[in-house]
Amino acid sequence: MYQPLRVVQITDTHLFADPHQVLVGCPTWVTLAKVLEQVQLFQPDLLLLTGDLSQDETPASYQNLVDLLRPLTCPIYWLGGNHDQPELLTQTLTAGGLRPDKTFVQGGWRFILLHSPVPGAVGGLLAAAELAYLEQVLHQSSEPTLIALHHPLFPVGSPWLDDSALANPEQFWHIGDAHPQVKLVLCGHVHQERRWQRRGVTYLSSPSTCIQFAPQAQAFTLDTAFPGFRWLELDPQGNFRTGVTRVPCQWVVDAQATGY
Repeated sequence: MYQPLRVVQITDTHLFADPHQVLVGCPTWVTLAKVLEQVQLFQPDLLLLTGDLSQDETPASYQNLVDLLRPLTCPIYWLGGNHDQPELLTQTLTAGGLRPDKTFVQGGWRFILLHSPVPGAVGGLLAAAELAYLEQVLHQSSEPTLIALHHPLFPVGSPWLDDSALANPEQFWHIGDAHPQVKLVLCGHVHQERRWQRRGVTYLSSPSTCIQFAPQAQAFTLDTAFPGFRWLELDPQGNFRTGVTRVPCQWVVDAQATGY
């Protein structure tokens, strides 16, 4: 019997150079460490990191990430988010043994990792070169395909978050709709679990490994949900199972916080 490819998505870790520093009260190094303990129990074949890996954009924050990931023996791939510093991210993670490839095939699936951050902005955009790259890869391959990027293509119903979604989803769909092998699109950024369907494609957002944002909130509001990760089981025919695992963690929330 064929064993499905076991994939884990980790997103929005928001690490600092100082492992003891907190984000609106949350010790992000500690919560990521606890999440990764549960990830190891899942025994993934592949790990995807989908951006906002650092909060302070320092080399040391990325080195902390590399060190925390060291016990995992599976291939680890990554993309950046709006809180990341692209050059430092690339240098530190590649030197730490993480895979820099932005397209690859494993378990009969094609994976495509897209860069959506815009320098100096919170919101996302797929630049013309990134869209051309997506179209080229899809044109040259036929495997069931999972695409990952940091920013969501759909609104989540929170105005303060929806202002920073992907600015040009129609251009993505213009390409994706023409390639039926696209099955899944994963994103981070919104610190909550959501699911959308469009033309046979499933779009998924996933919880952060640290703070969670309250669904449907008009302004910045923290949720009480625990940190977590998304797991996926993919078979070569394009079928999949997925879910979110939450990891109990306790900390004192900064009740005065109006942002992060």
